[in-house]
Amino acid sequence: MKLFTTLALATLTVAAGSASAVPTFTTGGTALANEGLVTSVAGATTINFNDGLLPSNYTGAVFTSNHPSYAAQPPNDLTAFYSVGVSDGQITPGVATFSGGLSYFGFYMGSPDTYNSIVFTMGDSSTVMLTGSQMAALGGVSPNGNQSVGLYINAWAGEGAKFTSIAFQSPNTNAFESDNHAYIAAVPEPETYAMLLAGLGLLGFMLRRKAS
Repeated sequence: MKLFTTLALATLTVAAGSASAVPTFTTGGTALANEGLVTSVAGATTINFNDGLLPSNYTGAVFTSNHPSYAAQPPNDLTAFYSVGVSDGQITPGVATFSGGLSYFGFYMGSPDTYNSIVFTMGDSSTVMLTGSQMAALGGVSPNGNQSVGLYINAWAGEGAKFTSIAFQSPNTNAFESDNHAYIAAVPEPETYAMLLAGLGLLGFMLRRKAS
């Protein structure tokens, strides 16, 4: 199985609406036979939808084959894929929710177009939108829906920040197709560890007291 890595072509920084965090977006992934592009970020967990099922923390639709009239698989991807839109079981937006938060999220998308967008909700409930035009610009391609074009988008929440949900949007009769979603869970804040240790200490005290 031949692997090769494509390097990020550009970096985009987008400020959240009311947050101090500044997410960063890049392109670049690793080509994998029959899968198109997958993340090249070490330590990331991948959701490839290959079982044809929608994960419990997602809304949207998973297709196991190409549907040229309304949803096309990303290029060189012969496996099941995730799609949002308004045709045949799709909805828009389709939302992936991660209650503990993520420091990183990536996805492989096909046929970038101006009407595709993705909205990241931050840990402080502010939002950041990445438009189809911005995603295309990151990859140095035109946002014209060319089905032979695929991009791997990498999103970094920023220091001390996290993504809690990701919403894929395609508001017209066409679709926003993606696959090989990848994520890294956010590291809990020091205060969270302190509260956990305090809780464990209190539990230990109560158990000792009960035993005595």
